[in-house]
Amino acid sequence: MSLMRKPPVQALPWSRIAVLSALLAIAAVPAAAQDAAAPAAQPEAAAPAAAPAQPATAPAQPAVNAAAQPDWEKVCGNVNDQQECHISRKRVAATGQPLAQVMIIERGDKKLIQIAVPPVALIQPGLQMKIDTAQPTGVKYVVCTPGECLALGEINADFIGNLKRGGTLTVSMLNPQGKAVNFDFSLSGFTATYDGPGIDPAEAQARQQKLEDELKRKADEARQQLLQLQQQQSSTQ
Repeated sequence: MSLMRKPPVQALPWSRIAVLSALLAIAAVPAAAQDAAAPAAQPEAAAPAAAPAQPATAPAQPAVNAAAQPDWEKVCGNVNDQQECHISRKRVAATGQPLAQVMIIERGDKKLIQIAVPPVALIQPGLQMKIDTAQPTGVKYVVCTPGECLALGEINADFIGNLKRGGTLTVSMLNPQGKAVNFDFSLSGFTATYDGPGIDPAEAQARQQKLEDELKRKADEARQQLLQLQQQQSSTQ
C-alpha cells in the first residue's frame, strides 16, 4: 500500500501522512549543515499595571488543561515500488490542535528530516534543531503554504544515534518579529519506535481520522463554553 494519497479538500497540515512529492527528489534536498545558533529572543517589554479586580460575581474563565503529547509513530509503505518509512512525532496545543511535527523519512539509503512549523516563520534564516545541549544545526525551509512551513534536510546514522541517546529534540523558529519560538519533542520512546515494526498506512490514517474527529469535538465544546460565558456576562451587566 502506498504512503501517498490525495490531499484533503480542507488541509490539516502536518497532521497528514502524505509527504510532498518534492521530498522524494533526494538529489535536490539541501543538507542540514548550518551550525549557527538561532538568535536569542529579545526581552519582552514590562507588563502594564494590573487591571482593577473584577467583581466577585464575575463568571470564571473555563479551565484549559494541558494536552497529552502524541507518542512517536512509525508508518511504512511502498512508494514507487520501494519501501519508505516515516517516524514522526507531533507537538500539540492544549486544545489538541497540531503546532509542529518532526518526521524522519527513510527510503533506501537516504535519511531525511522534515520539520513542519506554523506559517508565521521568518523564512530566510531557516530554523534550528538541537538535541539536549548539543550545538544547534540549521535546516532550510523548502516550501510554505497557508497552513504550514516545511524545512527539510539530509541526516545520517550518527544523527539517528544521537536521537536514540538524547532526551529532548528542540526545534527553534523565528517569528516575523525575529523572536525565537521553541518546540520541544521528547525523545522518550523514539528508540523503540524507530527499531520496531511500522504500522500500515491505512491503520495510521484511521488513527488520524479518529484524532481529527476528537479535535473537532473539543473545538465544538470550546465554542459552546465561550457562548455560555458570553451569555452569563451579558446577564450580569
